[in-house]
Amino acid sequence: MGNQEQDSATRAAAGMRHLRQELTAMRPRQVGSTRRATRAHAEPPCDLDLLDHLTATRSDLIETTRILLSGETSPPPQAIPHPLADEGIFQWSVDATAHLSAEKQQALEAVTYTKLLEQKLLTGDRRVINRHRCPGCRCLSLLWRDHIQRAVCHQDQCRDQLGRATQWELKQVAHHHVMSRPQRAAQ
Repeated sequence: MGNQEQDSATRAAAGMRHLRQELTAMRPRQVGSTRRATRAHAEPPCDLDLLDHLTATRSDLIETTRILLSGETSPPPQAIPHPLADEGIFQWSVDATAHLSAEKQQALEAVTYTKLLEQKLLTGDRRVINRHRCPGCRCLSLLWRDHIQRAVCHQDQCRDQLGRATQWELKQVAHHHVMSRPQRAAQ
């Protein structure tokens, strides 16, 4: 297991703790939240988008880890218990897949890094996308666009077949980021 994978898992777990604190802090719903109470019910005491994200993150990591472990000899993926605390799910997935090939560990790292980017965007940090290279042209020209929920490259040379700026999903940006890092020797 490389230090980079451990670092992403640690940062993602810290981000999840931060989101959990944001969720439990009794604040009014943020402007632009996609879920609302009906007229017959009071506003929820927390941001439901954050709750949805925490639930989806946990489910995605458990599913990804079990998919990566399927086909391995022992123990079967269903037999590996996962932690109850949301933050522990990242370390659980890293520990459970430590014996797998580098390709499978990179796949898990890409999912973990995608979750980290999602957490940053949920907390309002749009600049996190600007620090990544475009998967198409390799320039530092990505900007996050909320209305399409994608990163857009603003280089004139980086266009699709219709002449529009190329658009990238978070998982594509994360995959490119993980694959472009120098690989360390297995420890």
